[in-house]
Amino acid sequence: MSSKIENLFNLTNYRDHPEDKDYIVFFHYNMEQARYFESLLKKEEIEFESFLEEEAQKPVMLFAIHKKRFRKALIQNDLSYASFKKPFIPFKWLRYSLLIITFILTLIALIGYFKSK
Repeated sequence: MSSKIENLFNLTNYRDHPEDKDYIVFFHYNMEQARYFESLLKKEEIEFESFLEEEAQKPVMLFAIHKKRFRKALIQNDLSYASFKKPFIPFKWLRYSLLIITFILTLIALIGYFKSK
């Protein structure tokens, strides 16, 4: 699809179509997420062409969408990513521990600030 160096700096999952500049290609490596994205596109009646590329190391689902429909498709893409998003800190006990520690340290800093005046 493209070089590894180019993929390092690409923070989105879409690019211009390599052959037809009127189209944008969205790509999903998670097949469950790709099926969900496809269902959202169908629900919003956004025309697309899809292709499963299995030649790469990891299979990738490609969706070609006309640039006129890009904004609507981008919203559906964001919804599909949000539906399959994993928490930044996966363990609840660690999340709440960090929040409590942060709250205590902020409280100590505020007490120190007001006592120094």
